[in-house]
Amino acid sequence: MGDLLRWGALAVLAMAGMGVAAYLTYSHYADQTIMCAGMSGCDAVENSKYSTLLDIPVGLLGTLFCAGLLALVLVRAARLPLAEEWAPLAAFSMTLAGVAFAAYLTYIELFVVEDICIWCTSFAGIVTVAWLITLVDVLAPTTE
Repeated sequence: MGDLLRWGALAVLAMAGMGVAAYLTYSHYADQTIMCAGMSGCDAVENSKYSTLLDIPVGLLGTLFCAGLLALVLVRAARLPLAEEWAPLAAFSMTLAGVAFAAYLTYIELFVVEDICIWCTSFAGIVTVAWLITLVDVLAPTTE
């Protein structure tokens, strides 16, 4: 997978992640029931004490994370001189931290709250795929 394809995929994943996280943020602040596609765990997860960090909704943190990743992709796409050097490692570091946090939250869902939120799980999947793409970019960089 070439640079353009990898970074394009990261942009798409960042936008998808922003959509998911923005919906969760909206439902938190609007005090709306989350549409959970026939599953019942979304509200239990959203209303748990683990849905915020220092009174900041985890969905908002996810939105900011994805906005930061998208900004990094755009800086890289602009081919700024330093960005070509540091952007792959920065994206890898960001997504690695995102995967670690998503893994922690998934653990909380499964073993503490004992319910699953399909939106949270999809966000974790998006972040994991983004991390795998950046891992490839760091381990086998190509230029076009």
